[in-house]
Amino acid sequence: MKVVTRLAPAPAPLKAALPVHSARREAALAVVLYLAVAAAGFAVLLLINHHLGRGVEQLLRRWDSGHYLHIAKRGYPGEIPYGPDGEPKFSTIAFFPLVPGLIRVVHVATGIPFPYAGVLVSWCAAAVAAAGVYRLVRTVGGRPGAGYACVALWACSPYAFALWVPYSEAVFSAALLWSLVALLERRWLSAAALCVLAGAVRPTASVLIGTVVLTAGWAVIRRQDGWRPWVALSTAPLGLLGSWLFLGGKVGRVDGWFEAERAWDQQFDFGRATAHLLKGMLLYHRAGRTGDLRGAVVLGLVVLTAIGVLALALDRQVPWPLVVLVAGAWLLMVGTPGSPLSKPRFMLPFLPVLLLLAARPLARAPLGVRVCLYGGGAVVSGWYAAGLLVLFEGSP
Repeated sequence: MKVVTRLAPAPAPLKAALPVHSARREAALAVVLYLAVAAAGFAVLLLINHHLGRGVEQLLRRWDSGHYLHIAKRGYPGEIPYGPDGEPKFSTIAFFPLVPGLIRVVHVATGIPFPYAGVLVSWCAAAVAAAGVYRLVRTVGGRPGAGYACVALWACSPYAFALWVPYSEAVFSAALLWSLVALLERRWLSAAALCVLAGAVRPTASVLIGTVVLTAGWAVIRRQDGWRPWVALSTAPLGLLGSWLFLGGKVGRVDGWFEAERAWDQQFDFGRATAHLLKGMLLYHRAGRTGDLRGAVVLGLVVLTAIGVLALALDRQVPWPLVVLVAGAWLLMVGTPGSPLSKPRFMLPFLPVLLLLAARPLARAPLGVRVCLYGGGAVVSGWYAAGLLVLFEGSP
């Protein structure tokens, strides 16, 4: 009986007191709030970039953006390059197809250059995701103020820059968050369809797929909602499987994506590389020292996310699928080596679930305090983004 309560889409009084037009108006205000905070942070990033004498397109082609834009313009390669040692070299085969496909569609439809088409895709998707953040908070019984607070905190988080540039985080966040909303409201077909969409954006959709499969499987065991959970159970993985097969087909081997991914050091190692990195940071070993704030952010993220998962599990207002989702994301983040300083960016789409814990008390703070917090957070977010995208010489 407790499980059923935690899976309920929303308390009955909330649904009765929230007509469709009110819900849409509140969601629109949440989007406006997100855009205002994000625009402030992006403006700081652009000003610092200009001050340092860098061009806008140069900024928009940094790191993963350059790979997505290259795929959108020229497509995928027909083979995986190898080095003299027989190991695969970096290849765009490791990047999933939906985001470059959307960038190309916007470029063809509008005629704007690829970097700006990528920005347009990211900002539109981030706005949809912001509405999803607000709806998620309301679905779990949060008040409007908590929804707005959660949106604003997400907009000014340290790695929010990934929602401003041609990265995949914005599109993935939109699919992830609305899939969670549909899942909690037991709209199984919508949840599965959005899960399939997420699987065409990033391989980390595996966490969402696992959450959907577990939740639908539990509904099947309890014989709830007829045939719909069965459909969600069977179709949720199709986007991820389809992406793997599509990318493998580009190089003529079924395991093409996995082979290309070896160059990016993304094999699951049960946390050995992460433990070595954190040990170096804590003990100031030369191998683990980062020399600036980035290492502290990674260390804080790993620890605080673990604490957050525990706090979510103890909070009876939070449905258990959200706990499973964030716990799975934490395990994947810690268990995969990759670029260690990219771990906060990995958690960005999952961050709104953790922010549920901070949004409710923050919503009760005076308006002036909240405005100062969001404005100051936007400035810091833009400044931090400049360090990562403009000055830092390693993938953020």
